[in-house]
Amino acid sequence: FLMLSGLHESVLRFVSRHRRQNFQRVPILARFSLSERLIMLASLILAMLFLSPPGGSNGIFTPFGVSAQNMSTQSKRKKLSLHNANHESSIRNIVQASFKNDAISPLKPGNHTSNVAIIVSSSRYWFNYRHVTNALSIYQLLKRGGITDDKIILMLADDIPCNMRNPFRGKIFPRGAYGGFGEDLMEGVNIDYSGTDVTVDAFLRVLLGRHLDGEGGDSLGSHRRTLPKTDENTNVLVYLTGHGGDNFFKFQDGEELTSQDIASAFSQMHELKLYKELLFISDTCQAFTMADEIDVPNVFSVGSSLKGQNSYASHTDNEVGQSVIDRYSKVIKDFVDDAVTVTSRGNVHANKYGVGTIDNATITVMERLNLFDALVRIPTTHGDLGPNSKVGHTDMLCSRRMNQVPLAAFFAAPQAERERQVRQLDGVVTASLWMHDSPLIPPNDSIETKPSFYNQQCISDTESVLPQLNASSDETHHQRKSTGLFPLDLKFVAGLAGFIFCASSLSRMF
Repeated sequence: FLMLSGLHESVLRFVSRHRRQNFQRVPILARFSLSERLIMLASLILAMLFLSPPGGSNGIFTPFGVSAQNMSTQSKRKKLSLHNANHESSIRNIVQASFKNDAISPLKPGNHTSNVAIIVSSSRYWFNYRHVTNALSIYQLLKRGGITDDKIILMLADDIPCNMRNPFRGKIFPRGAYGGFGEDLMEGVNIDYSGTDVTVDAFLRVLLGRHLDGEGGDSLGSHRRTLPKTDENTNVLVYLTGHGGDNFFKFQDGEELTSQDIASAFSQMHELKLYKELLFISDTCQAFTMADEIDVPNVFSVGSSLKGQNSYASHTDNEVGQSVIDRYSKVIKDFVDDAVTVTSRGNVHANKYGVGTIDNATITVMERLNLFDALVRIPTTHGDLGPNSKVGHTDMLCSRRMNQVPLAAFFAAPQAERERQVRQLDGVVTASLWMHDSPLIPPNDSIETKPSFYNQQCISDTESVLPQLNASSDETHHQRKSTGLFPLDLKFVAGLAGFIFCASSLSRMF
């Protein structure tokens, strides 16, 4: 206020001197014409906008000399901010309370020895972009929990990342593209089934560990790979996203998986002792009806909507041109990310082991967040799931209630497996080499994370199809990166003029 008062006084003195009038003897209202008053008002507004805190939301422009620095500061502040401000109170009441009361916490890790997961996005066509994002959001949470690719089956029915209408080839953004620099869910992704291989038959064969002649195998790169051998000590996660209805789930608009099919598969898995506990999540319209026929023990079922209800998209990104994620899957991802931010007291850094690898901060949150809160309570409270949409859930035939089971029981590898991974990542594994094996190199900040083979192939295809477009985009990006702002930015010119005017007034005052 004092600064602006001084600016106002200096402007009055400057204009009075310019008109050759005595400043002290002229009444205030009679000193200036209407045009002069408007000029003074405009100069004060420009000064207020210019003098806003660096990097703040009220600033009108960024000087060339500090453009990169301010952009870096804004990026850091953005990483520390929450995706949903309403999450903070819930995190402090639910998650942080568990940090203080580990001794009396009802959450028990269980005694399972391994985890496997099957993630399915069954929709085709570009306008179903959000279903791929849903699946990849769950996939990346599993990877951060230490579950490796050999224990995850990822089925994507359409090649959305490399779709010709995707302006950012080979990338999928859950929150927004931000000019291509948003969070990319395709980093480090291994897709096991894609295109026409994603069928009801393939899904059921993966669940039951059965495959046709010439197919199967549990090693990465196998044609139509199956899960590693499971037993009564394995926790299984099954996640479905796409289009559905009352007691059915569509596969590529050509066939349907029914609730009877799911119930039959789970029943066979129980008889064959292929799981210890099973978590079944369905994110589709009338999702919870897919669990209607399940009658075997230790199966936790969750649906993003009840019978007669829809599952809604979250938001549209203008750069992508599509809805980028569904509301239910978004709130799960956002809440876990926000919990990591809050519980680490804002001291959030990139995963030390790289993208798509085990993340201790995420695991710590998963160990203290129970299934009911993460998958039912938080989406219902903070998810804004849509008109009359509610999350369905049941743990009726389970030996434990959902509020007694940590999220880590299905989204994180067991303790022994995590310790093995950390030992490998923290140092070179000394072992005799066999054939074409190579030693595991520890991560280094100076080593740039390479894109997955899938991304490389998509980028290669893009360059061969649209070489001129890529060259133009690279040139434009280089120009923006080197100059920061455009040289003839009108806001910059107007702000600079206002600042010079106010600075010259101050100089006359002093």
